[in-house]
Order: sequence, then structure tokens, then C-alpha cells
Amino acid sequence: MRKIFLLVLFSVAVLLSANPLVERAIQQFWFDDSGELMLQFGNECLSMAGFDFTISDGVNTITPVLNLPVDYQLYPFTINLSALMPVSTLSPESGHLRLSFQDRMVEEVRWGESGEVDLSPLIATQSIYQSKAITPDHESSHELWAKSDHPDFVTNYDSSTRSTITIYTKYPDASPAANIPLFYQNLWPAWAYSDAEGKIELSVHSAKTNLRIFQPGTQELVLDETFIAEPAGCYVYNVILQPSSVSDPHQEMPGVILKLSPNVLKPGQSMQLDLGKSEASPDKLRLFDVKGRILGEYPFTESWQPPQLNSGVYFLQLLQGDSTLDSARFIMLK
Repeated sequence: MRKIFLLVLFSVAVLLSANPLVERAIQQFWFDDSGELMLQFGNECLSMAGFDFTISDGVNTITPVLNLPVDYQLYPFTINLSALMPVSTLSPESGHLRLSFQDRMVEEVRWGESGEVDLSPLIATQSIYQSKAITPDHESSHELWAKSDHPDFVTNYDSSTRSTITIYTKYPDASPAANIPLFYQNLWPAWAYSDAEGKIELSVHSAKTNLRIFQPGTQELVLDETFIAEPAGCYVYNVILQPSSVSDPHQEMPGVILKLSPNVLKPGQSMQLDLGKSEASPDKLRLFDVKGRILGEYPFTESWQPPQLNSGVYFLQLLQGDSTLDSARFIMLK
């Protein structure tokens, strides 16, 4: 029984490492009809009940007694922040809200017309909520702040409010460029691919947004756009790509399956790279973190030891020349 318990405990630890449960406190905030700032906490902060928070507007700081509920069913829990912080620089037009919890968690967001802001000013009944973008394969995610058309539209750190993005990928002769990967919010792997008509259509959070498309066969960026998507906004991009006989380095070739064993490692451990019955001849390995940043390139070997890495999730890409054969995920534990 003890062995079974330890095995279950280890399995849970591995799952948490692959998908860390990062608790969030603020679910959303908004200004009511009287101009009062309402701050709402979601059920993820249940374990924080009874502890002190520090809240700042960039100038004034308070450490209020919030009396967060210890009952899950009493969330979301809303307070009047204006009553707790009567002198404040926060307004629908601009602000910098920062909340910290026991020096282990900081949540902050900036909004306004200019400067390093996450969102534009709030209008009418809009609220700002905290959420995350998760790649379709659930391999990586990106924390973000977004706008909702109304506080009632927000549940469980998400909102029904969305923005629409449409991208047309074409060649110079106006023919559609199909199967072109789009990278969203600097996440890797690709978020979506163009269809047979060269069209990519997304429904995304109304948030600060980054879109990237690479020229097939090279690492050259042909689209690298960062903007703040507004609620119900529609954004259209036309991207011209050059024809290439070289495989796209971001597009995996069919028929090759990379398996890593083990795929959960500790520092100093090596892993075996198994290609099964594939007759491919890989010559290079490329290491990425969950944000899609390249950490290094290495000669291909069937037994590979990762460099010194922090605990987390990583991706190993298998290449033959400039062509990507496959990629696989592994977890580093310390």
C-alpha cells in the first residue's frame, strides 16, 4: 500500500510539474456607475484566505484586512477598493494596479492611452480580468490581462468577450499559401495553420496580442505584429510569402515520431532518443523553453544529456538540415 501511495504521489508531482497550478488572486476589476473601483477575487485564491495582501496604485500602498471567505461557494468575492483606498490614482482612463501576497506572488496590470500599458482605457461597463492563453495542444500557456464588455460576462478567470483576427497568407501571384503556421503570444508550438484557401481565423482574448509568421524555409519574420485587441474588434492581415522548395523549419514532416526516454529527468541524467522504424537521418537537435525561445542547438545523438536547466517543461526539436522532423516534450525536475 505504501508503494502504491508513493507511486501516486510521484505521478501527481510530475503532472504538477508539467502543468503547474499557479494560483491567481484577482479575477477582475471595474468601475461602477458611481466611479467606485470594485475588485473581485476568484476561487483560485481560496488558500490565501486569512493572509495579508499588499495593494498599490503605483503611488499609494495599503495592506487591508480583506476577510476572504474560506468557503469555495462564496466565490467570486468582491470588495470596494475605493473605500479601502480613498486616495488613489486609479481611474477608468489610466492606472497601475499591483497586488502582492506574502512576497511569493505579484499581480499587476497597467492601462491607459500611452506608455508601457497592457490595455487601453476602460469605457462604459468594461472590466479588466485575468486569464491565460493555452496552446491547442496544451503544451504551453501565456498569462494575460484582458477586457470584458461587462463584469457579468466573467467566470472562472475567463470571459465570453472576444476579438476576431483573420489572416490571409498568399504568394506573390495571389495564390493561397496553405499550411502556414501562426505563432500567437510568443507561444510555441504553432497556434494555428492556414487552410487550403490560405486563411487563418482566430477568436482570442481582447488583450495585448502578438502575432508571428515566418517565411517557409527560413527564420525570417514576415509578420510580427503587436497590438491591443479591443472587445468585439476585428483585425485583418494580408501576408505575402515567397514560394520555397525548402521545407518550413517550423513545420514537422509526417512519418517521423520522436520518443524521449525518460521524459522526466533530474540534472545530470541522459535520455534516449527513439525514432522507431523511421529511416530519417537527423543531424541536429534544437532546444526550446515553453515560451518558444531557442536555448541551444546540438549535434544529433541517440543518447543526449540536456544542459543545466531550471525545473520546468522543455521541447526538443529534431532536424534534418533545415527541416523539422518532429518534436517532443520533456520535464526537468530539481
